[in-house]
Parts: sequence; structure tokens; C-alpha cells
Amino acid sequence: MLTCKLVNREFNEIIQSSLLQYFLACKIAGVIDNPQPPLSYAERFEALKKREDAWRKLKPVFEMTISVNRQRFSRICRSTEGVLFLGDHNLKDLNYCHLASFPQDNSQWIKIPGHGPALNWSGILVNFVTALHEHDLIVNVFSSGIEIQADMQWYSLDLVLLKFSTGEYHPLAHRPRIHVQRSPEVRPWVVSRIVGDNLALIVHSNDGTFSDKLFIFDWRTGRKLLQHEATENPYSSLVFVSPELLLVPNCVLSHFEVWQLHPKPPIQILSLQTPAVSPEYSIFDFGCYGEPNPFLHSMPYLSPRPFFSSPENSIIAVTLRMSSNSGRPLSYNLIMNRRALLDTIQTWTSPSFLEQQEYLTTWLTNEVTVHQITDPEDGSVQLDAQSKLVSTMPHPRSSPRTRDSPAFATLPPSNISADSGSSSVSSGLSTKPSISRCTFLQVPWAKWGPPISRWLQVSELQARWLGSSHGQRYVFSEPNPLDRRKTMVSVVDFNPHNFRRNAEMMARLRSGEGEGSSGNNEESNGKAKGEEFEILDHKGVFSEEVYMGLKCVVHRAPDEYDFDVMLMDEQRLLGVKLNRHEWEESIKVLYIG
Repeated sequence: MLTCKLVNREFNEIIQSSLLQYFLACKIAGVIDNPQPPLSYAERFEALKKREDAWRKLKPVFEMTISVNRQRFSRICRSTEGVLFLGDHNLKDLNYCHLASFPQDNSQWIKIPGHGPALNWSGILVNFVTALHEHDLIVNVFSSGIEIQADMQWYSLDLVLLKFSTGEYHPLAHRPRIHVQRSPEVRPWVVSRIVGDNLALIVHSNDGTFSDKLFIFDWRTGRKLLQHEATENPYSSLVFVSPELLLVPNCVLSHFEVWQLHPKPPIQILSLQTPAVSPEYSIFDFGCYGEPNPFLHSMPYLSPRPFFSSPENSIIAVTLRMSSNSGRPLSYNLIMNRRALLDTIQTWTSPSFLEQQEYLTTWLTNEVTVHQITDPEDGSVQLDAQSKLVSTMPHPRSSPRTRDSPAFATLPPSNISADSGSSSVSSGLSTKPSISRCTFLQVPWAKWGPPISRWLQVSELQARWLGSSHGQRYVFSEPNPLDRRKTMVSVVDFNPHNFRRNAEMMARLRSGEGEGSSGNNEESNGKAKGEEFEILDHKGVFSEEVYMGLKCVVHRAPDEYDFDVMLMDEQRLLGVKLNRHEWEESIKVLYIG
């Protein structure tokens, strides 16, 4: 379309219409139109131009401080979908406030019972997950004591599904409470994500009393679709790449597990390795974050904004926290473009492409046990899959994994003993299980990662907080070298159009053609055309060269602050001030637009 503007006058006149100008600007900015607000396309176009200009200048429209009363709140703290959540001191409920969009907004705290309308519910709130814009859904994770076996207390981990706007059980959830597992650990680490009907969660044992697990549920029916048992305790987070693909970092095997959710049952289809770490370093935490979340069909509960960030064009931020023999911790954020990652996964799982990769000989194997479950209420038949990794050794190349190929072959049925520490089969009548072997490729970092990624070293404090990115932007802070009591805030923009625009502007300035900068410091990180990759100066942390091909431009805010941690959402920067115990003391909202 941009080319046509230059060569065809009549077509150029058509493009100048508000409608086409607006949709072209949406494409460039990486946003999706929201048809709900009653604004003309000319008004939407102007609003989008103002928004993009505001995120370049980083001058807040207004600021608002939210105090955190430590007598009232617990340590659970998260901002998502325009709402700030804090756990309650009773360890059962959640408190939330809608973040301000106008100076006159009053961000009042509202308590929502974590267990919903039930009055006799016991246990403690471990974590929660939301899908506010897609389903008006909040799912709370509870751990409650159930029995004592051999002088050991056992705990039940359960999900409570609520409608966020009312606090009642969600009307679309057939089972408002879903059992996850039993274990002797009172408060395991649980992280969950929801897209469409799929609720995926990892359960990590903090004290190693059980192996970590990946669960996938259909939250509407309450049925468990997958339970995958990991080797040791490698999980700490997960993220949806698309509604059908799940990315699960594994710090023990130093790779990303890629899980395909459809058709059912879910299976792992790929392993993407991270750069090899030097012998004196080891990865102990492997978190990931990628808002906005993909959605399956629509977002009926969106706020009345004329546009919102495109999940497909957003970035995924992965935090690698490492320890060293010297005891000095070190952390990096790996930034990947979600659309490019999806294309990479599709390429490396394409049978025609794999036929050409004669040099790749490392394949991994999961053993999958599938039960056919008959629902006693409606008679429908569902699949319940249990999976575990059984081979991590390289073996001769076989044909690409498909559900109909020898790499996913069904073995004769056999009796499988249930794991007493977790939910084994959903309630209902089960047939004899079938056992399959699912073989998938392990791809070295150098073969897939460099073109779609950029690495950023971050402080250990910032690495413990997820939520530093939204859409195509990522926020970070660093002390002012002249006054370390002050913090300089910068936003990294990974929009390729903005990178090219800034590079062209800087070239004009260097040649004397420009008219001056936009008023704040801007820096392009990336090579010119023909110099595709940069090399990360990791000072020996990795045992291989780490190349980076994802381009970006860095905008620095003109003001300085005294924040300890920076977070962000679609419209705001959030500066978190911590007390001496590193608990939240206050959160300042910097509304950008």
C-alpha cells in the first residue's frame, strides 16, 4: 500500500481517506481496532497519533500515587488488563483497583472473596490468573489441608472460577471448583494462563517434595486434558504463543518446551534450546511474560478504548536468573517477537522443512498415556492424557512427529498405576489406557534464536518482577550515574517501523538535514541493512557467541524518579517503591496514553 501511494495519484487520494489512514496507522503501530467506542475514524486516527507520540516523548499526562497498606495486604501483587491486584492479609481474598485513565479517576480498593460465595471454604490463596477482557474471569488457586498420612500433612490444590465483575461463580464454568493435585507441600509455586477454553498452569515444588507438573484444563467443563510430569523441578512460568501453542521454559534442560493444544490431547511438538551456559554459571529461574495475551475469538469485555495492542505483534519477555560459583547472581531478559516465534515454530515442525535438515539428530521422547473418560452426566467421551519425558539422549533421526506417523505410535494397552500425589484421571468412567511415544526435535539456539531475539541484562531486583513489557514495548530503569538516588526510566520500542523511522531521522540529523530531536534521548539498537546481527557482550556467561537480530529504539523519559522497580501496561508506566524488606510501599501511576 505504501508503494501504491507513490505511483498512483488516484489511489493515493483514496488512501488519504480517514478510514484507510486509520487502518494503515493501526497496522504500523501494531494495534487492533476496537469497534465498540462511538468515535469516527478521523477521531480514532488522531487518538492513535497522539498515543504514539506520547510513548516517544514519555512525558506523563498525569501522575497518581497508590499507597499500599501493609497491615491490609499480603505479598501477592500484579497489574494486568488495567487492574492492580494485591493479596489480602487474611491470605484468602484479593483486593483490586482499576488503574486511572483520567486525573479525576479515584482508584479505590475493592475486596473480592477469593473463594467466591462459599462460606465454609478453608485454605490459603496461593495465586490467581485472569482473563478479564476475554471472559470476565478470575481463577483463584487455593491450597487447603485435607488429611494426615504417615505423620505427614497433605494438602489439596484447587481452582475457584469466578466472574470478576460480580464475585460470583462464573456462569460458564460447569464446575466452579476444579481439583488439581494432592501433595505434602502447603504452598507450591503456581503460575497459570488462560486463552479460550484452555487453562494452563505449572505447579512447582519449592522444596522438591514432588516433581513439577504442567496441567491443562478445559475451564468451562472442568475436565483435565493433560498432566505432564517434568524431570526434577524445572518450571516457574509459561506463556501462550498463540491460542493453540504454549511455551514452557525448562531451566533444568535449558530449553523451551512447545506444546500443541489442538487437536486433543495436548502434546509437546518441539524443544527450542537456549544458549549454552558456561560451567561456572547455572540457570535457577526461567520466567516469561507476554501481555496482551492471545485470544481465541473476541474480547467482549474490553475497556472503551478505540484500539488495543495486537497480541500477535507483541513481544514475549523471558527472564533468565543465574547463579555463579562466585555467588554473584546475574540476570538477563530475552526479548522475542511473538509473531516471529510462531513462524519459527511452524517452520521447525513442518515435515517438508525437516526432511532437508540432515544434520539435526537430537530428538526427545515423551511417553503419553491416554484415558478415554465417559462423563456420567451427559455420556460424552473425553481424552485425559498423562505425559512424562522418557528420553533426553540423541538418537538417530526418524521421520517428523505427527499423530499418524511412527514418531507418535500407540503401544498396546497396559495397566498404569495412579500417582497418589496428584489427580490422575478426571471423574467419570475410564477405559483401559493406551500408551504412546511422542518424539519431537530439539533445535540448538543458533539455528532458531538469533533472528527473532534481543538480550538485555537486568538487575537482580527487576528480574524478580514480571510485568515489564506490554505490546511491543519494554520498560527498564537504571540509577543516574551522577546521583544514584535518582532513577532514569527508559522504554524500549521493538516496533520495526519505529526503529526504521528513528534510524532514518538520526541519519538525517548526522547529515545536517534534520530539524532537531523530539525532546528526549533516543537511541537505536540494531545494525544497518546488510549487518543483520549484533553480538551480546556477555563476558563469558555463555559458552557460545550469542547473536541478536531483533531491532529496537530506546526512548528515555525526560524526568527522573526514585522507583525501585518499573512495570507497565498498555497505557501506563508503574513505578514501584519498596521498603527495606522489599515489600511494596507505594505504586506511582504515570499515565502516558
